[in-house]
Amino acid sequence: MAEWPILGMLVVTVPLTLFGIYCLKRGKDNVYSLKADLLPMLIISLFFGLGKLAPPGSIGYYWGWTAVPILAFVFLPIYLLHRRALRKMGIVNIPRGERNRKIIELQCSYNEAFNLCVSALNSVRIGARILGMDKSSGFIVAKTGLTMKSWGEVITFSIREVNDRVRIEVMSKSQIRLQLLDYGKNYENVKKIVDFLKNKTRLKIGM
Repeated sequence: MAEWPILGMLVVTVPLTLFGIYCLKRGKDNVYSLKADLLPMLIISLFFGLGKLAPPGSIGYYWGWTAVPILAFVFLPIYLLHRRALRKMGIVNIPRGERNRKIIELQCSYNEAFNLCVSALNSVRIGARILGMDKSSGFIVAKTGLTMKSWGEVITFSIREVNDRVRIEVMSKSQIRLQLLDYGKNYENVKKIVDFLKNKTRLKIGM
């Protein structure tokens, strides 16, 4: 059993140290990016440290020296690939709630804007299927299919008239709430829809 502490240090501490250096370099001058990169490392380190304090033979000892190193070895590469995908898209420094949501204002009639939103779902290549819509309340909800990046997403439109414009809020969320890593798929959905609307009419992009 004496080898387990050494093995645990090699499997967990060394990757976490390298990961921390990587995050400090990538997250420089951006608090959000730094927090997002370091959070998994801090959580794993916490459980690893608690397991180190647990008495031998206990559940805490098992999790600290066996389960946590294995989970860290599997999870960290997956998380790094997710963060790498966001960096390639140039959105790694944008919080998830902001990058997966966009508000736009179209210079057209309400009926035209509503129909364009429906057409956007049918035209862009995201495999979306409309689940429900209500023109009177300005609501559209659709669902995408399974892809290599996710188990599917739910896309919603909130449409309302504001002065001489039509304001549309487009949002994309993973169907499975526990799926925290989407490799930028929700952002891609929103961007494709906004690009479609942009090409069809004049608009003003909000947040």
